[in-house]
Amino acid sequence: VTFYKSVSDLPSFEDYNMNGRTYRYFTGKVLYPFGYGLSYTNFSYDNLKLSSPYKIGDSVNVLIDVKNTGRVEGDEVVQLYLSNLSSTVPVPIRSLQAFKRIHLLPGEAKSVTLVIPPNAFSVIDNNNKRVILPGKFQIAVGGGQPETISEQQGKILKATIELIATK
Repeated sequence: VTFYKSVSDLPSFEDYNMNGRTYRYFTGKVLYPFGYGLSYTNFSYDNLKLSSPYKIGDSVNVLIDVKNTGRVEGDEVVQLYLSNLSSTVPVPIRSLQAFKRIHLLPGEAKSVTLVIPPNAFSVIDNNNKRVILPGKFQIAVGGGQPETISEQQGKILKATIELIATK
């Protein structure tokens, strides 16, 4: 759930367009973003690695190291968001494509693998058909959405990939 700062941030309920609604389309500042969580400890992210090559129809494996940098044990939800940077049709700003909850003791680190399935790269074209087109995509992995307070705390790592057509 996204908690907006004000009811004035919400679009009219008579307008069913997705612009301005949910974390996928809202561009303003929110009180609590989708995927937000509190913990009694802190986590750091490092060593973002992606499988390659990036061809249409392939899954992308994402590996990241997560460390509990606090003094107490805790749970973290590692979240992976995908943004299409080169779509010629309207697409969400970002969409959650994978997540995993992990438990870490103080000072403990774990490697987490998340998989982006091929259909995560698809769009609905102008003919209302679901297609996967070549292009650039941003992958953001961390403890929250990109462009939120978590990123300012260094909890989001990003990479850009280019999906190529198979011959």
